[in-house]
Amino acid sequence: MSEDKRHFVANRLDGIIHTLELNAPTEDEPSPVPTANGFTGSLAEAQRHRAELESATPERVDQIAAGYPEIATDWAQKQPT
Repeated sequence: MSEDKRHFVANRLDGIIHTLELNAPTEDEPSPVPTANGFTGSLAEAQRHRAELESATPERVDQIAAGYPEIATDWAQKQPT
């Protein structure tokens, strides 16, 4: 995995964190951020994932990206065919 993917995911997570800071859902409301693979879409979770990226293995970076479908889709579209 290249550092490009790590930086791409980090930048996208920064945007997600910003969205969650502006629109933090209550416990009874769904997250404004689409998630997958058991991710909750909470601000704390997104912040934790962002912090993990600095030292995450390539496999963990892939797991984090997959947990946010918009990030995974955008990364796939960015890759040459």
